[in-house]
Amino acid sequence: MIFDFENLRALQWHQHRHDMDYHADVAAMPPALRMKHFSLHMAKYAAYLAESEESGDKGKLDRALVDSLAIILAIANTLGQDLGRDLRAQAGGVSSKSADGLDVVPQGMMWRFFVREVGALSKACEALDHLEDFPFKKTMKEANGELARIVLSSAAGVGLDIEGQYKTRLRDVEKRSMFDDFIQAGRMGADG
Repeated sequence: MIFDFENLRALQWHQHRHDMDYHADVAAMPPALRMKHFSLHMAKYAAYLAESEESGDKGKLDRALVDSLAIILAIANTLGQDLGRDLRAQAGGVSSKSADGLDVVPQGMMWRFFVREVGALSKACEALDHLEDFPFKKTMKEANGELARIVLSSAAGVGLDIEGQYKTRLRDVEKRSMFDDFIQAGRMGADG
């Protein structure tokens, strides 16, 4: 499967609109607190990924990858990170790469690589809390870029249409809001 990195910017915008409309409580948090919130989400997904690999539950794996992508996009938006640009640079400037071009993480090892990056993200959050002499933003961006690479290459490796599933997942979350009909009507008016 080939993933077009140019799509990431559009997905980041999609995530931004979703977060502003459906997660105003999180969007209103100061950035440092928002990053801690996202780190906790990623820790939860790390556990789901480990469980899915241990049990062979592909459905759980797919859900964890899709949910991880949503948080990766939200993290990138918080940090002002252009994921597509970062991954293109990592892949040698090519606009589209197969999962192979992103150094596919070996099956059975994926969650371990994921945990390592979530740990780096968490360390950066902790360093910010303590005002340590630590490159917290650089570390957060690097960890998030690695998480994106791990998730996208793993999704490709298991044949998951992560972009399509991501959009479906967000829409399912949106439908649970008591104001979904108003939000959707407002979006249609703004887009039309």
